[in-house]
Amino acid sequence: MKKILLILLSLTLCACQTQTQIKHSSSKQACDATSTEEKCDSTDDTKIKFNEISFDEAIQYFIEKNSGVLYFGYSSCPWCKEAKPVLKKVAQENGIDIQYVKVRDEEKNRLYTDEQKAQIQPYIQDYMSNNDEGVLTLYIPLVLVVKNGKVIDGHEGTLDSHDATKRKMTDQEKKELTQIYTKLMSEAKN
Repeated sequence: MKKILLILLSLTLCACQTQTQIKHSSSKQACDATSTEEKCDSTDDTKIKFNEISFDEAIQYFIEKNSGVLYFGYSSCPWCKEAKPVLKKVAQENGIDIQYVKVRDEEKNRLYTDEQKAQIQPYIQDYMSNNDEGVLTLYIPLVLVVKNGKVIDGHEGTLDSHDATKRKMTDQEKKELTQIYTKLMSEAKN
């Protein structure tokens, strides 16, 4: 009798165990804004891409007289966090791909050299600003519309009224930034 009870108990315990299957998948479980994979682009319902390019590739973009939209930024920049969703939405509405130039890594280390800055400066200097020491500096987020290797328009930062270290953009500020980016995207399409 004890044997029968022991067998029944064992069967009951075995039947209650969850069977786990190990699933191996080569697809990503999440997509970031810089992904160029079709799966990621379709998962977030966008037809546009944020193609991450290096600073050297950005320099070549001008030298080779390419046309398109360049976005300079990095993931932990407070202003970029506010601007990127607006830019992405406007780019999607206009069917424009964005060339994303990541300027800092996750530890906020600069990803370009002074030499690279000097190389790109003649092309983008009208959209750079002087820092407190009077040195021409690349401030971000920076969105540039490039036609045949020349910047025809651009926008630095979010809005003058917005300080991302203190607060998020208001709905009105998002509307204003949307209008600015919409103008840029229409220039990129022409």
